[in-house]
Amino acid sequence: MSAFDYPAATQLVGDDKKPTMPWEAVFSRWHAIILTGQESGTTANRPTVGLWIGRQFYDQTLNKPVYVSSVRPTVWRDAVGTVV
Repeated sequence: MSAFDYPAATQLVGDDKKPTMPWEAVFSRWHAIILTGQESGTTANRPTVGLWIGRQFYDQTLNKPVYVSSVRPTVWRDAVGTVV
């Protein structure tokens, strides 16, 4: 299942007026993705968990965004493809 899959055949809201469990899981994944687009810090503080290819992080040491190009081993690259 990808982060963008959603339970199309599942009711969105239950009788309690809250999202059903499958939808709650989808919303949690989407929320995590949105938050990662706002992450920044030093090179030493780059994320080490919850990584996927294309994940962005603004590196304040380098003063530019970097992206995950490989998860295992973790490789970060800048926009022109240089390993950083």
